[in-house]
Amino acid sequence: MESESYQMIELPDLEMEILRACLFPETFNTLVDECKLENKQSVIADAIKNLIHYKLLVASNADVSLSWIYDSDKMKDSSFKATAKGVEWMELNPPD
Repeated sequence: MESESYQMIELPDLEMEILRACLFPETFNTLVDECKLENKQSVIADAIKNLIHYKLLVASNADVSLSWIYDSDKMKDSSFKATAKGVEWMELNPPD
């Protein structure tokens, strides 16, 4: 029953692209460079924040060992990786 809730989360194309890029840790700058749907850093940052809110993505800062401590003002210092929930969402929602 729980896995059905992952499939019901409908993500915009940009958020799907970012989530799929974060199977392994990726820096903010790498995500901006590789993003095909958007080139504005502020829009990409908002999409990342939404994915973190849905608990599909987690941030980690090099200078902070606790992943739950995240400073959205220092996104360029962070790497982002899909959570187990994010990976399950990707499995239930394969690309077209």
